[in-house]
Amino acid sequence: MGISDNTLTLTRALKLVFEGSRPALGDFLRLFWPSIRTYDTAEIPADEIPTSRKLARYREMNGASNIFAFIPGKGIVYDPPTLAESTPITEELARAVTAGLEASAPAQQHTLEKMSQIRSAHDGLFISALVKQAMDILTFGKFQPKGKGGANIGGVFDFGRDPANAIAPAASAIAQMQAAYDQYKAKGGTSVNLVALIGSNVLSNLEQDGDFMNALKLQGLYAGHSRLVGDNRVVADIIPGGFKIPGRAARCNLLVFDESYEDETGSLVPYMNPNGIIFTSLNAPRIQIYGGIYVVNQSTKRGRMYKGEMISDAHVKIDPDVYVLRSQSRPLLIPGDIDSVVYAEITGG
Repeated sequence: MGISDNTLTLTRALKLVFEGSRPALGDFLRLFWPSIRTYDTAEIPADEIPTSRKLARYREMNGASNIFAFIPGKGIVYDPPTLAESTPITEELARAVTAGLEASAPAQQHTLEKMSQIRSAHDGLFISALVKQAMDILTFGKFQPKGKGGANIGGVFDFGRDPANAIAPAASAIAQMQAAYDQYKAKGGTSVNLVALIGSNVLSNLEQDGDFMNALKLQGLYAGHSRLVGDNRVVADIIPGGFKIPGRAARCNLLVFDESYEDETGSLVPYMNPNGIIFTSLNAPRIQIYGGIYVVNQSTKRGRMYKGEMISDAHVKIDPDVYVLRSQSRPLLIPGDIDSVVYAEITGG
């Protein structure tokens, strides 16, 4: 399998066109994982530096300084998993009408447009897989790559979340939100930009909770509204400006994520547990990293590592003639502080 210099140039040019029109799911990633770094290496080193919440201590007159035991950070090397999708352009597909083009358009134009549309489709697949990875990390504190048929690919990326950050299920959404906030603060979380990402059943639970509705009414005296609203974005902000968590001196934004993906059987599965609550801060450090992709140049027969969010290449098969377009990506979503995410659940819809 190889890649020609012309195809590489074409890939880069087309990538600028379709990357700006990624599926709306990309909004989810931009909200929770806004930072992106790409590498041309297979393994990516990352340093983790612990922070201390201790106070400096006073000393007596002419006394010795207090001894502070510094805890050094630790180095971690990540080897991101690989997403890879190939689409063959067979003789039948090459002859097929290309959406958006006149049938009389030159054959080369049809081919180029098909390639662009295929890359866009690959990009959509990768975004969907990345959102699933993000939801697994936010929900479980770890991520297991899956291949065909749901088979495990490689090991688990376990970020070591404190087991106490998974709150035992309970009936009341408000009580679970309070418990999630308390645990979040116990782990040293910041009070800035707090959000509660909730499933559809949790929203229904809140709408029937008298304490929650009363809290909105109290807020309405000052904020000018006492109602739930929504919008048509992928991540819907239910209460613009946020709301005060009943019984807690804190405000947070209430967000709902109700999108689904298609599993191996063709069934739609929600990315987020409808009964789930993910409590965190948008200020918590998170980063998307992309490892290098090894590609062999078809002309020179030499390989090299390329960096990017998605790398596309192509090769040909003869008799029958098939042009195969391949896209690869090695993404890993790293939470800088996994304990800044608390997960809770309600027991029913």
